[in-house]
Amino acid sequence: MRRYSFLEKEAIFEVFNKLRSVFLAAKDGSDVDQIIKGILTSDERIKIGRRIIIAKLLDEDLTYDEIRKILKVGKQTILQVQKLKSRFPKCFDMINQREEKVENEYYSKAYIEKVNSLNWKKYVKFTGFRRKDVKR
Repeated sequence: MRRYSFLEKEAIFEVFNKLRSVFLAAKDGSDVDQIIKGILTSDERIKIGRRIIIAKLLDEDLTYDEIRKILKVGKQTILQVQKLKSRFPKCFDMINQREEKVENEYYSKAYIEKVNSLNWKKYVKFTGFRRKDVKR
């Protein structure tokens, strides 16, 4: 926050309230995609995604060195994510729960097993359902 120390407290609250409104505006994955692409640069999207992956790898008890080798990130980034995880554990729990829900719904709806009536062989067919089709 040192970078924005010139901002008054009210301005900071307004910024956070706007950000909160943005997160709540999305009704589904397509809305989320539009919002993310509209307000974040590709670099910001990658940085946020990598932080979430770092948190997941920390949950899997990987060492800092292992995470650094896998993701090619600095030790400071990993330390920052570790500190945020300690400070806001519910955040990453919610992210993990939502991801699990999305993956479960995606795999239950994206592929169906079909049987070829000519030779009775089973095959899997993609239904066209995408992760972003999962409702909030």
